[in-house]
Amino acid sequence: MVKELTQGWGADVVIKATGVPSVWETAIASARPGATINLFGGCPRDTKITVNTEQLHYNELTIKGVFHNTPKYVRSALALIASRKIPFELLISEQRPLKDLEQVFYEMKARQVIKVAMIP
Repeated sequence: MVKELTQGWGADVVIKATGVPSVWETAIASARPGATINLFGGCPRDTKITVNTEQLHYNELTIKGVFHNTPKYVRSALALIASRKIPFELLISEQRPLKDLEQVFYEMKARQVIKVAMIP
């Protein structure tokens, strides 16, 4: 499904949260021109990945490695959300059950939905 959804479509922002090198490579390959790829979730020490340098260069991709947050920052973020000072609910266009995830991907591809919160 990932390959089918990303061919000719791509993503503006790709967030990868697993320490699996092949998933890192897929995340980079699925990005559209100008995208930012956030590689969150470390691989084992001395792991290497392969990046298509033509895609990286000509598509002007930004690849970021992100290390885990400390408990202090997690508490601060949760406090900000709980304070309701920022209307974060405006970032989500609708909520759907997790069982609809595959359908939501197709709807995103067709630009029928933008940001959907998946509810377990």
